Amino acid sequence: MKTTILLFLCIVFARGLTGQSRSYFSNDTLDQVVYFGAQYGNENYFLVRAGDFDHQPSAPLLIDTEGYVHSLISLDSTFQLSDSIVFEKHDGYYFNPFKLVFINDTIFVAGSAIREDGSDMQIFISSYTRNLQLIGYSMFGDSSKIEIMSDIKLNNRGHFIVPAKILSQNLDSSYFAFFEISKTNELIYRAEDPSWTNLGGPIVLQLPESKLYHFIDEAYVSIYDSMFLHQATIFPEFHNWFAFMYRSALFAQDKYFVGGIMSNVVGKKPEDKLEIQEDYIDITYYLVDSWSNSVDSGFLYLPDTLDFCGGMDCLPDGSLCYGGIHNALIDFDKPHFAEVDKWIVVNNTNYLTQTDNWFFRYGGDANYDMYGLYLTTKNECIVYSTRYDWQHNTKRERDILIMKIDSTGLLVGDNNQIAKTQFCLVYPNPGYNELNIKSYNFDGIFEMYNLQGVRVLSNSTSNSTTLINTSFLDPGVYLYRILDANKEIMLAGKWMKK
Repeated sequence: MKTTILLFLCIVFARGLTGQSRSYFSNDTLDQVVYFGAQYGNENYFLVRAGDFDHQPSAPLLIDTEGYVHSLISLDSTFQLSDSIVFEKHDGYYFNPFKLVFINDTIFVAGSAIREDGSDMQIFISSYTRNLQLIGYSMFGDSSKIEIMSDIKLNNRGHFIVPAKILSQNLDSSYFAFFEISKTNELIYRAEDPSWTNLGGPIVLQLPESKLYHFIDEAYVSIYDSMFLHQATIFPEFHNWFAFMYRSALFAQDKYFVGGIMSNVVGKKPEDKLEIQEDYIDITYYLVDSWSNSVDSGFLYLPDTLDFCGGMDCLPDGSLCYGGIHNALIDFDKPHFAEVDKWIVVNNTNYLTQTDNWFFRYGGDANYDMYGLYLTTKNECIVYSTRYDWQHNTKRERDILIMKIDSTGLLVGDNNQIAKTQFCLVYPNPGYNELNIKSYNFDGIFEMYNLQGVRVLSNSTSNSTTLINTSFLDPGVYLYRILDANKEIMLAGKWMKK
C-alpha cells in the first residue's frame, strides 16, 4: 500500500522538488493546498491535499473531502521528497488532517473525521512513527453534534489541548469547547462554554509561568486557569484598531505575539471603524501579557493595498518573523481564485535588540496565498503557500509553493524564478550621520520625509548596498519609503537619527 501511495504522490507532485530554495508540487489538473508545516530534526513535514476544486460534494460536510486526497509528506533539508502517506478512511470516516505535533520521535496528527455519508463530523488524533507508519488513532465527539477542531497544543501535564467549535446538526447554534487528551489518545477532560458563540476556530496557548490558557478567536481572547475555570472573555482594545487575530507565538515571561491585520484609524471616530478603506489594512503584530494587555506592537506598512497576515514565528534569541499577502484582494464570487496578482511578503526582525534583519517580497506574477511560516534554529524562514496562475489557467487549480529564506533574506539555492524576489534593509536604525540601503534584485529610489510631510532626502539605490549621507539632518524621527522603477512601494517605515 505504501508503495502505491508514494507512486501516487510522485505523480501528483511531479514537477517539483528540484531545488533547495523552493518547491512546486504541481499538476495541470489538480488543485493543491498546503495548510500546515513544521520542522523536526532535519526533516520538514507538511499536510497537503490535492483534488478537484470544482467537484460538487454530496453533502456540505464533505467539501474538501470528496474529490480530494489528503496527505502527509516529509522533505529533507534540501527539500527533496523523503516520504509520504495518504490519510485513508477508518471506521466509515474520512480523516482530514489539520495540524501536527511532535513528541520525541512520534508524530501526532489532529483533524476532522467526517462520516462518508456526510452526516457527522468529529475530532481525530492519530499517531505515526518518523517513517510514517501508523501507530493508532482515536475519535472524539458526539454523533448528534458537529465538532470542528481548530488547534492542538501540549499543556504542562504533557497532554493535548484541542479547542473546537461545536455546532448542532442543523447548524442553527454553536458554542465553544475544548478537550484535554492524553498522548495515548484517551479523553481526560472536556469543557464547554455555551455563552461564547465564537466567530471561527480558536488557537490555543498555555502560558509557561501562570499556566493560564488563552483561546484566541479572531477578535476575542478567552482565558482559563490551569484547572479549566473560566476567568475572562475579552475583546482587546489596542491603541489602533486591531482585528482578526490569525497567528500567535510564545515569547517569554508569559508574553506572546499575536498576529493579524490592523486598520490604522488614528484620528477617526469609533463609529467610523466599520467603514475602513482597503488602504488602511496592514499586517500587524502585538506583544501581549498574560491578561491580553498590549505591551508593544509593530506592523508591516505596505500602503494603498489590503494586506493579510499569513504566518508568524519567533525564536528564544528574540528573532521574530511575520508576513502574509500583499495586495490581498478578495473576489467573493471566486474565493481563493481572484484574478489579481499578489505578493508574498515577510519581515524578519530581532525584537530584543530592535534590529530589522530583512524584508522579503516574492511574486507579482500570479495570485499567491500564504498558509503559514516557521523559523529554523538557524533563523531560516520556511514559507508554505499556494500559487494560482490565473492568467494562464483554464480551470481553478493552485500549485503548492514552499520556499526557504536564509538568515539574510535571500532564497537558498539556484532558482530560475529569482526575478520575482526582492528584499531590502535600512540600517543602522537608529543611526547617526549615515545609513545604508541594502537591496537585492531591483534598483529604486529612497525617499525620506520629516514628520510634517516635507521630503528632506531623495537618493537612487542600486542592486547592492547604497550609502546615504544624513549628517545634515537634525536629530529626530523621519519617515522613509523605497520605490522600485515602477514606483511600487517596496518598503516604508521610520528611521531615527540620534
